[in-house]
Amino acid sequence: MERKMYKEKRQLSAEETQALFVKGHHGILSVNGDDGYPYAVPVNYVFIDGKIYIHSAKYGYKIDALKQNDKVCFTAILNSQIIPDKFTAAFESVVAFGKASFIDDGDEKLTALRTFIERFSPDHQEAGERFIHAAYEKTQIIRIDVEQMTGKAYRPGNKWD
Repeated sequence: MERKMYKEKRQLSAEETQALFVKGHHGILSVNGDDGYPYAVPVNYVFIDGKIYIHSAKYGYKIDALKQNDKVCFTAILNSQIIPDKFTAAFESVVAFGKASFIDDGDEKLTALRTFIERFSPDHQEAGERFIHAAYEKTQIIRIDVEQMTGKAYRPGNKWD
């Protein structure tokens, strides 16, 4: 499944896409929902060794949907700025397609959880370890094995860190 981007000059290289994506922290997980309707839910993520990791409760709509169909789309908008006088927006975004699986392996699950703490709460490592151990059994880690990832950007004179 590969489509050409309509505005190809805005497509980022694979290296730039991954470098951009690893800086992000939230995106939209889209799954095949009930009665053929898509279901898209905002989530936090970390990107480790080319795979997307999401934390979740062990139950709920997205979990039920993933048990029925493991194919997903994940989208992140890393930067966005409206340019009113040009009737457009400057942006950087990533879209990934892949298959999701539930991670119950101790080492991989712990690595993902610790990466969340390191990325989002770096000044709270000790408390983060306590939190991980308290929430470990009721936390589901979802791994997306990326099959295709594309980055796109429109940066008219903007420089984002």
